[in-house]
Amino acid sequence: MFFPHKLKIFDELCKQSSIVKEAAQVFHDMTHDWEHLKNGYSALQTLEGQADELVHRITDDIEKTFILPLDKEDIAELTESLDDVVDNLEEAVSRLNIYKISKGNDALGDFSELIKQAAVQINEGILMIKERKIASEDFASCGKMLRDLESQGDKLHREILEKLITEHCSSFVNGNDYLSILKWKEIFQILEDTLDKCDNIGKLFARLRIKYI
Repeated sequence: MFFPHKLKIFDELCKQSSIVKEAAQVFHDMTHDWEHLKNGYSALQTLEGQADELVHRITDDIEKTFILPLDKEDIAELTESLDDVVDNLEEAVSRLNIYKISKGNDALGDFSELIKQAAVQINEGILMIKERKIASEDFASCGKMLRDLESQGDKLHREILEKLITEHCSSFVNGNDYLSILKWKEIFQILEDTLDKCDNIGKLFARLRIKYI
């Protein structure tokens, strides 16, 4: 596949994927050290703002550029999907703040590890698009890894729901505190949705590989 002259749109997509990776790292660090919750929330709000700005910039570039390295709809879907991941992470931490969650738990840490790994794969995949390596096995493996991480997230989510609903696990609630159950259920749903959005990027990688090689 021949790509035209390197356009700044590649650099902007790489910046956006770097923000995804950084946001995932902030979330991961926060879930492993609860004292970082407040600073982590502030950092994620800043990263979300930067990500939104890049979406607008890339969207403008799509309309202004006559020859693009990928089809307009592919670039638009990619940038919007990257933005969705950052939005979800900010939303999850927002809920932790609003609900005054006083401590983390192993399940939250497990989710953050999966999301962190997914963000690494996304960042590597975007870099390979820029480097014209869409036909490579390494690029294909990014999509496969994202699919596998999403499957692990589904399994983890089911296990957490079972503990929440049937066992009233002390990691989440005290006794029959049904309000806490609902709060944690919402938070973990957001995190599971985040991995779904990462998997959507993996599916887009697979479509790009078929389309442009």
